[in-house]
Amino acid sequence: MIAGRFLLRERLGRGSMAEVFRAVDVAGGPDVAVKVAADSSDKHHRRIHNEARVLASLRHPSIVRFIDQGVMPAGTYRPGHAFLVEELALGTSLSEAVRAERHGADAVALWARSIFSGLAHLHAAGLVHRDIKPGNLMLSGLRRSPVRVIDFGIAAVAGTAPEPGISSGTVHYMSPEQAAGGVADPAWDVYAMGLVLLELLTGSKAFPGTAVESLVARTLRSPHIPESLGPRWHHFLSSLTAMESGERPAADAAAAMAARLVPPAPAASAILRGAPRLRLPVAAAGCVLPR
Repeated sequence: MIAGRFLLRERLGRGSMAEVFRAVDVAGGPDVAVKVAADSSDKHHRRIHNEARVLASLRHPSIVRFIDQGVMPAGTYRPGHAFLVEELALGTSLSEAVRAERHGADAVALWARSIFSGLAHLHAAGLVHRDIKPGNLMLSGLRRSPVRVIDFGIAAVAGTAPEPGISSGTVHYMSPEQAAGGVADPAWDVYAMGLVLLELLTGSKAFPGTAVESLVARTLRSPHIPESLGPRWHHFLSSLTAMESGERPAADAAAAMAARLVPPAPAASAILRGAPRLRLPVAAAGCVLPR
């Protein structure tokens, strides 16, 4: 038992930085996810502590909920390793969704509105996620928030310079200035979301290839946005992925733009009822799988 109330059960997954377990709340609450650092080094401890601190400061339906944190006590699994307890979000990550099928623009607009609303809350707190990608976005099937943002392990205060030896983002979704090693900026998350939405709509990455090929390509050009998506989507995605960060909308403005693409209420409800409900607990618990 950890934190006086959570009994670890089966391991749900393992990533490069942590293992994730389901845990039973003996106080009668719902099952939770417990992320345990892969080792007891300062680097792993800081990452878990950073994620806990960030999540504890946030309260938004589109952001996975923080519950507790601590260090695994003596006599338990991985004694001395930092852990984080958070909401167990069961559903399909957008990485699985995009592999399964291409999705209609109406559904993607609903997801975009939800995610940008959560990002606006994060940015208002002066923070940048820095790793927005399909695997860190979780379909919930809930009407109040169809998608939730997870994995805040490398979130940073806006204006923070990158730390040597610390991973900052995922290559295929980085903005040009993030790839160049600039200071953390909310516009990074907006750009990354533009690439995520484009991938959901087209079924392929905007900048494929090796890490180097992908990074070089985005410094030379904007992503190709098919005319077949229609003028409204073309304008929206072009704004999100503008080469210059100052030309991108803020997350709250992007949420409003996405809202104008959402179908009328009855149609939106039908889309939510038909949302995939695959259970992918590793992604749900925010564990970054080895790339």
